[in-house]
Amino acid sequence: MLTGSLVIILHYHNFISKHVKVKTEDNMANMQSKKGIERMKPFLSHVINVIAAQLEGVQALVLRGSQQTDSVIDLWSDTDLVIILKPLFCTNETDFVRVINSIGFVIGCEMYKYSEHSMLYRTAIDYEYSIHMLDTQICSYGDWIFTESKKDQPSTVVYGNIELDERITESARPCSFHSYNSSNTWFKYFMAIKKFARNDNLIGLHLLLDLIREYLVIEMMERDIRQGTNIHRLGYGEQLPDTIKLSQIDVSDKKEIYDYIARLA
Repeated sequence: MLTGSLVIILHYHNFISKHVKVKTEDNMANMQSKKGIERMKPFLSHVINVIAAQLEGVQALVLRGSQQTDSVIDLWSDTDLVIILKPLFCTNETDFVRVINSIGFVIGCEMYKYSEHSMLYRTAIDYEYSIHMLDTQICSYGDWIFTESKKDQPSTVVYGNIELDERITESARPCSFHSYNSSNTWFKYFMAIKKFARNDNLIGLHLLLDLIREYLVIEMMERDIRQGTNIHRLGYGEQLPDTIKLSQIDVSDKKEIYDYIARLA
């Protein structure tokens, strides 16, 4: 946990020193777009190389989302990648997660399952002194044919060989993913920073309040240990530390909100 907080704080200060300056909105957008493109191209290449080399049974990798057009990439753009497995091939969830985690230092993650054959692993990854948001979906060949390929989303094949509008008449052999549980605390920290950086204060505050709630849960557990019981008919007048009181939150001041997140972490 300490390592995660230090990474976030260091990256936050790196962000502040480079990007929180007095500029016009247009100049800031252009600067972020150029820097976003520069930092994401080597990261995407690295991701493709790692997956292709370490994960068995990959038929193709398909890029989705904003990175297919340079004009909309900024420092906070996600890398959205779909891994399509070969026909009749299964991989287990543990191997998939292990490969993605080897791309860089995983600060936080979340897992979503769409079906028995398809899941999305969302990660915030520290790679070469930058934090990258990587959304990696893995699906069976049959699931790609019957579900994913029919979605109205622009797609680009970046590895392997597959027709984006390919159709087959029979599904691939079913395979099951085992459950995978992980703490998403550091993922939430990164998402909160990202939302505030994009001026989405509503979602940023929602995530921040959720993180304060998690902090309070830890405080309650520690109180139980101190008092030797989890039954408290009366409280003890506890308050948030001065450094993270809610009155310290000023969403109009980006530096102050990032300082608050760093203190909470």
